[in-house]
Amino acid sequence: MLLYDCGNTNIKCYENGKVTHVDDFDEVNPFYYINVNPKIKDFKNGIDLAPYFKLKTEYKGMGIDRVAACCSIDDGVIVDAGSAITVDVMHHGVHEGGFIMPGISAYKESLANISTVLKFDIDYDINLEKLPQNTHEALNFATFKSPYLMIKEVSKNRKIYFCGGDGELFSRYFKNSVYKKDLVFEGMKKVIMEIESC
Repeated sequence: MLLYDCGNTNIKCYENGKVTHVDDFDEVNPFYYINVNPKIKDFKNGIDLAPYFKLKTEYKGMGIDRVAACCSIDDGVIVDAGSAITVDVMHHGVHEGGFIMPGISAYKESLANISTVLKFDIDYDINLEKLPQNTHEALNFATFKSPYLMIKEVSKNRKIYFCGGDGELFSRYFKNSVYKKDLVFEGMKKVIMEIESC
């Protein structure tokens, strides 16, 4: 089964349990896909899964990648930490709402745009419990602590499911969490099974 997840920054391909980043679609073989990138148009051998997802929600304008991830979880908080960080709450199969904030790289770029003095390398082992004592630590602290606090506030005692490029990093800071890199693809596979069973 060949699946594509076309995000704002990358195209990810899922084939036989393996995920790779690609620049283009395989037009030879039939495939399923979801797409949030307006620059990417329909492809002749592809089946767009977007119309087949049925998510119970009052949220308007939700990206299909978020829908796919939410459809794979009945209860919990889904955090897709990519170029943007999306946070969605699922309760008994119903989407209760969610929000979007900048991803880690977007925080980094925005600070560098303020001043060249604020350019920094991301520290993947930052202490979020101790106030920083230098600028490098201060920039990393604020970059991670902001989304951390938002996720912590909305999650309460719920289980958190992380995915996305920075999902594994964030999952380290939450005891009640799991990193599931293929969460979007799990939602896609689930809807394909529902289509094929009809």
